[in-house]
Amino acid sequence: MLRDVKKITLFTGNLGSGKTELAINYALWLKNSFPRVGIVDLDIVNPYFRTRVMREYLEQRGLQVVCPPGELAGADVPALPPATLGVLEDERVHGVFDVGGDDTGATALGRFKPYLPEGSFNMYFVVNTCRPFTRTAEGIIKILRSVEKASRLQVTALVSNPNLGRDTDADTVVAGHTVIEETARQLGLPVAFAAVEENLAREVGRRLPGVTLFPIKRHMLPPWLKDIQF
Repeated sequence: MLRDVKKITLFTGNLGSGKTELAINYALWLKNSFPRVGIVDLDIVNPYFRTRVMREYLEQRGLQVVCPPGELAGADVPALPPATLGVLEDERVHGVFDVGGDDTGATALGRFKPYLPEGSFNMYFVVNTCRPFTRTAEGIIKILRSVEKASRLQVTALVSNPNLGRDTDADTVVAGHTVIEETARQLGLPVAFAAVEENLAREVGRRLPGVTLFPIKRHMLPPWLKDIQF
């Protein structure tokens, strides 16, 4: 489903799912094909892994970054700039939204429902089966439904992203993807793609034939790891 590019792509998922990393990688990938790409930070949940901390880096690579300005950039309130509507309404812009990782964050997205007619967007629910509340199909479905209820929007596909950070190996990805595929079957939804770090892509591809892989580069690190070389 990497070919099913819509004008707007929404990334949501439980805290620790990796949705911010995926939103950044996806926006940079889109920039290879479309001249104007905007990434909107709607994450009012996680104080560390937010698109806004990468603003300068992303703007240098040609992305329009929309996030609360100035002193509001670090606030845990849905202070959303008017430029958000610009990304939604300007037909020349492909928009990628990094949505908060629970129903509170999804509520911030819900205010834009009038600008998101059915068929105009993909809403991807990112799943990391290595996180406590999304290890099973039951847990994944529970959180997905809460996000749908709060946002008043329907998830269109799952994104498979099993990982343990720098300790991730191919076994982690393959085992988690099996759970995610079963969850997708129960929901009647597709798995849009499986995210995998670039160095694992070849081995994972061999072990998951037929699965669409999205190789990613890690951009986000917590503050306490930024000076550590991996």
